[in-house]
Amino acid sequence: MSGLHQLRPRRIGLALSGGSVRGLAHIGVVKALSDRGIRPSVIAGTSAGSLIGAALAAGMTWQEIAALARNIFWPKLLHGKTLERFCTEYLPKTFADLEIPFVAIATEFPAKCAVAITEGDLASAISASCALRGIRRSVKRAGKRLKDGGIACVLPSAACRSLESDFIIGADVWEVSFLLQKVGISPDHRWAGRTYPSHYHRSLRNTDLLIQPSIPLSGYLSGSQALARMISAGEQAAEIALGDWNLQPPALLDAERKRTTAGQP
Repeated sequence: MSGLHQLRPRRIGLALSGGSVRGLAHIGVVKALSDRGIRPSVIAGTSAGSLIGAALAAGMTWQEIAALARNIFWPKLLHGKTLERFCTEYLPKTFADLEIPFVAIATEFPAKCAVAITEGDLASAISASCALRGIRRSVKRAGKRLKDGGIACVLPSAACRSLESDFIIGADVWEVSFLLQKVGISPDHRWAGRTYPSHYHRSLRNTDLLIQPSIPLSGYLSGSQALARMISAGEQAAEIALGDWNLQPPALLDAERKRTTAGQP
């Protein structure tokens, strides 16, 4: 039995990282998974990943999510009120109305600890998860002052694990991890403990298959062509990761676990 055939029956968690406009690449990751018949049982999203993740949890196809992104995403959704109106118009009202269990990650202040939001109003949860530091004001929800989830947990793999997923696919579009690896500082580098935050190392330890799209600079622009590049980047990265895992899943998983546990702080 091939690796992908072994994967489909499992309870799969999909963790979508933060990354602002880079989060559009998550649509391509979703496309690649969908094309292979892989449907997550649990979804967790941080910041931009919470928006894509909620749409997927609501039952939207990658094509429907892409169509929404063409009409309104970057940079309009950086504005909190616009984001909440968008969520109210296009997404279910509450977490209970979603088709797939979903977790939105925000950061509580002043403690700067991660908060996993799993119930109640969906729009305010996504707004809190996307409240970028230095750009957006904090969101008050359930008596808590919340800001962007990426501050405390940029890749929410552990949230998927907490909902009893037995195989976690992590899509990492975080710009910091991309730039660090570009200069040769991977998570197992001897400087990794000082350059990557501890929450990122924890996330990697809870990730069974890591997808890291290479985002082109042209993808930062607005417009349909930039969106197409982002989707293509996510799809290509997912295809490579899935193809490698399909060829030799046990060995790759063992190597990944060794890699992500090396050099921890």
